Amino acid sequence: MEGKAPLQVLLITGYLTDEHDARISSWIRYMLEQAGRFQVRVTEEFRGATAETLAPYDLVFVNYDGKANVRDAAVRWGESAENAVLDFVRRGKGVVFLHSAVWNECWPEAFLPLMGGCCDFRTGSRKTPASDFTIRHAQPDHPILQGIVPTWRTVTEDLFTPTRWAPGAPVEVLATAYDDPAEYDRIPPHMAEDYTPEKVAAIKEIGTDVPIAWTNRFGEGRAFVLTFGHGVETVRRMPFVAMLCRGCEWAATGRVTLPVPENTGDRRTVAWPYYGNDTVSQNAKRVIL
Repeated sequence: MEGKAPLQVLLITGYLTDEHDARISSWIRYMLEQAGRFQVRVTEEFRGATAETLAPYDLVFVNYDGKANVRDAAVRWGESAENAVLDFVRRGKGVVFLHSAVWNECWPEAFLPLMGGCCDFRTGSRKTPASDFTIRHAQPDHPILQGIVPTWRTVTEDLFTPTRWAPGAPVEVLATAYDDPAEYDRIPPHMAEDYTPEKVAAIKEIGTDVPIAWTNRFGEGRAFVLTFGHGVETVRRMPFVAMLCRGCEWAATGRVTLPVPENTGDRRTVAWPYYGNDTVSQNAKRVIL
């Protein structure tokens, strides 16, 4: 954006389960930079990082779950890098956790008050059978969400529930999705073992609105958490682009100045991620890894 120095973002990825599209981190970088508010660098190895590593940045973006396969043991960053992130946010900077990064297996317990909430197998968190669901904005007037259509659909997504919340954390839930009981009548074959009739009968949280996006304040800094973002086509949806980019700006600065991108009228042929000026046909000629 003209007149504003770009916010410096370190996107941390690397170990990410093989059911995720390897292009997502590249797409996030492209999306943020096309918004005109961010300059993004990417690292696939954060172990051993220190406060000096993070000194040039305004925001840490975490797209990392510590595993190459969902059944593997998670690879943690180590105490030095974990403490560097905690101190970074505590002193007034921002952090974003995307999708599978909400699972606590690769984080120390000290990350729970940083994130505000996480998913935890030990306390009963699970992936539901739903793959496409409606997102509803719980606070449509929040600066991150203001002006974004308040209900919209995901495409080939993951819905995680329940969330384990940090006691006393000043969490604001921004969006929810309904854990529809009807989904448990058509369990996909790859989840059959997790959702036998007996196991489904024992689940008590079915039929509730599940928090899937929230903010949290930690020390002088801020966290923005999205539990979804698995599906490539979800990532390409305009509401997702607007929510993610504006959430990143809020986490980095505590304010939102980015507009909601427009694709109507004269901009109806503008291509994803909608903040740029490429037409769909121009964008199709670019190579985005």
